[in-house]
Amino acid sequence: MVGTADHVAGVMAEVMQQVGGDGFVFSGLLSRRYITEIVDGVVPALQRRGVVRTAYGHAHFRDNLFAF
Repeated sequence: MVGTADHVAGVMAEVMQQVGGDGFVFSGLLSRRYITEIVDGVVPALQRRGVVRTAYGHAHFRDNLFAF
C-alpha cells in the first residue's frame, strides 16, 4: 500500500471490514523509517477510525495477547 497515512489506514480499514480480518503482517525491508511511519502515522489514523485499540486492559504484554 502506498499513500498518505490516512489513505493507507483507509484501505486497511476497508480490507479488514470486508474480509473480517484482525490484523496485517508487514514483510520485506522493515527499516527504522518505515516502522516510524507506521507507528507515528498509520496506527494513529487507524485509531481515529476506531479499528485499532487505544488502550490495553492488562499490565503485561502476554495477557493482552491472550485477551485478543
